[in-house]
Amino acid sequence: MESTNPNTNKKCNLNGNSKNSDLKEFKPVFLTQNPVMKELLKTVNQVARTNASVLITGESGTGKEVIAQLIHFNSKRKDKAFIAVNCGAIPKDIIESELFGHEKGAFTGAISRKEGCFEMANSGTLFFDEIAEMSSNMQVKLLRAVEVSAFRRVGGSKEVKVDVRLIAATNKNLKNGMEEGLFREDLFYRLSVMEIYIPPLRQRKDDIPLLAEYFLSLYLDKYNLPVKKLSEECMNMMMMYDWPGNVRELRNVMERLVIVCPDEIVQPKCLPSRISKFEKVVNVRGNIQIPLGTSIEEAEKTIITHTLASVDNNISEAARVLGVSRKTLHNKLNRFSEMS
Repeated sequence: MESTNPNTNKKCNLNGNSKNSDLKEFKPVFLTQNPVMKELLKTVNQVARTNASVLITGESGTGKEVIAQLIHFNSKRKDKAFIAVNCGAIPKDIIESELFGHEKGAFTGAISRKEGCFEMANSGTLFFDEIAEMSSNMQVKLLRAVEVSAFRRVGGSKEVKVDVRLIAATNKNLKNGMEEGLFREDLFYRLSVMEIYIPPLRQRKDDIPLLAEYFLSLYLDKYNLPVKKLSEECMNMMMMYDWPGNVRELRNVMERLVIVCPDEIVQPKCLPSRISKFEKVVNVRGNIQIPLGTSIEEAEKTIITHTLASVDNNISEAARVLGVSRKTLHNKLNRFSEMS
């Protein structure tokens, strides 16, 4: 799962807090052989044909921006700009200028008029990554811009009309954020006309071999190194590991292997110790040790996680072992992901 075009990280401002991914010359790559993920990609293609706002959820490193790029690429807007904004990386005092632009003299240092990300995304797609990090004050201004498809530049009086497709992503539970008063309910419903949840890598481990080989090849080409292959033992250890950093962590591990392993066949000794020394503590018919003081919710999460691991992430089998329906288990897994 990867965007491979070298032009995908063009900056659209001097601060480097948002970026313009020019998707005109390439197709984003999302590799999978997992049945659940294949269904997800079908949904992505259906959503792409509309102008509906999309909220993409899932743990950090699962590929939310790649899914956003795929939606853009498969839409009628694919020949227009795809502008990505990391809401957690832009300082609060300049985010309004970043999104809406500013007029000359609007504030100290505003030596000329500047277009914001909304204008640069006109007729294209505007992607808000880590939307939960946006301040309450900025959420109000964003909501108005979304509702009326217009805004005023900082220091300006004239409304600027735009036509943008909005996609947002978060690794947090926005419904909890609404209950705690951290995220506006009206903005949530504006952004989540369609919701797409990306499961973590530990729930789709059948993708690990495919992704590992892809990233291995990618970095061998990047560093112009001879062909390497993963040993069976090495792959088995990678399949056992839970990958808390998801696909991003797998990618980084494969780059490390390319750099540090001198042999044609990559052996476990080249793996980071957190992977080579990782052991599954639980067998489905064994015992699970849960420390005193663990919350009921965390205990349930531990039991379900280890049960899934013991049956190779077969949800139907895990549901049977746990004595719940497949749907109930799916709902619990979704809740655990939202908690992460």
